[in-house]
Amino acid sequence: MAPIDYSKWDNIGTHSDPEEVLPQSIPRPVHASSVSSRSTITSVSTEPQSAAAEPIQAVVVRCEVEKRRLPAWSATTIPAHHPVFSQRVLPVPGLLDIPLVLRRVGTRSAESADLVNPIATYLNMDAEIGFAPPAWQSSVGTVLVARKDRKPFLPQHLEGVWMYCDYILDLFGEGGGAPRWLYNRPAFEKWWEGYCMEQRRLRSGDGGEADPDDWRAVRSPYESEGS
Repeated sequence: MAPIDYSKWDNIGTHSDPEEVLPQSIPRPVHASSVSSRSTITSVSTEPQSAAAEPIQAVVVRCEVEKRRLPAWSATTIPAHHPVFSQRVLPVPGLLDIPLVLRRVGTRSAESADLVNPIATYLNMDAEIGFAPPAWQSSVGTVLVARKDRKPFLPQHLEGVWMYCDYILDLFGEGGGAPRWLYNRPAFEKWWEGYCMEQRRLRSGDGGEADPDDWRAVRSPYESEGS
């Protein structure tokens, strides 16, 4: 298999609209900002919701234009009926038993490069060919990422899954085809343990779970509250 041509992901449009249909199930990573920003995203929905329903922990992943004034990704909370939960589970995260769903929030800019969102593209990659569908290779904008099962999804979890996808893409780029031995929970858990050890050594933020650079005692994605 020939190396992946990453230049195909450089054709970016000029605006990103909120999702109206199910997203399909990739760019090089950047490190999390040391600045933490917790926000709250709300939405209008006709689905019934219990008044006692607790907000769901999710992560906002920002495109280039928004990263100029805000962290690349940060913790947020959303209502249990948010439209993101109607989306289809992303292919590779699903194989890892981390059922992530993703939705554009709608970002507009006159500059095409403003809407680049490498993380969202990586998360949408196809497990067999290593490419994201065309809809996720351009005009992505800022996105919201959550767990389909509504368990807490932390900034550190987002980084871990994204960087694991990056690792997989490196193997695709070497021409060996799909690294199917990595598409399971035990393989990710082993990788996650090593990644956490390294991040704890390098990054000791003091903002707790909402701080993307606080890795002192981060929970595993499989140990989320409510599991």
